[in-house]
Amino acid sequence: MHTDKIILNREKQTFTASFCIIQETLTSLTKLSILHRDEKAYYDTLKFDKRKHSYLLGRLAAKKAIAELTGEKNISSIAINYGVFHFPIVKNAIHQNIQVSITHCDDIGIALAFPEAHPLGVDIERMDENRMEAMKSQMNATEFELITNGNIPLSLGCTAFWTIKEALSKIFRTGLTMDFKILEINAFEQVDLAYISTYKYHAQYKAISYAVGEYICSIVLPKNTTPVLQPFWNSLTDIANGD
Repeated sequence: MHTDKIILNREKQTFTASFCIIQETLTSLTKLSILHRDEKAYYDTLKFDKRKHSYLLGRLAAKKAIAELTGEKNISSIAINYGVFHFPIVKNAIHQNIQVSITHCDDIGIALAFPEAHPLGVDIERMDENRMEAMKSQMNATEFELITNGNIPLSLGCTAFWTIKEALSKIFRTGLTMDFKILEINAFEQVDLAYISTYKYHAQYKAISYAVGEYICSIVLPKNTTPVLQPFWNSLTDIANGD
């Protein structure tokens, strides 16, 4: 498990967010006492191991990220409920203005905790040829040109674009109910080891994406924010490599 802060620098103000990245099996997660009583009631209704696994991954990552940001000692006192479009809502009497963005893939769970004043979104996906057609169906010709002109492997590009769009939809609190056409990407450029992208219809946001092993992870944030993300990328690399 890796937790740390993320510094978010803006022209006149600096914000602090935090992250947690974990890699755990369902068996190990069920041995932990992490759920609030309200969450436990919901968890007990889940029938399938895959859903139980993703739920516990997300809850543990989110609570550890919140604890890293707020100093909360008892993570089971934090309840994370759902909004009407299934977005996470932090229920904690002490820290009312903290929000989280949660993502998981395979046995990796990631969460960002951040102040309400500065939105963030995160998504991780594994490059999977079996999902390429579904991902391609949400892209247009201009987006394919961005991948081709950048000499980027198609599987990496398509997976990255999916995460970039899904992470922004989490900021809008709609998830996959949003039409991906209005999340069109109009720039995608490699800068050092990361990829920076912007949106045609949402110019106030940008995405920073990183490829490690089989995975692509994207963080979306306000365009004029300069984040210190190296601790996050280092932790993701360690987790993906099994360290």
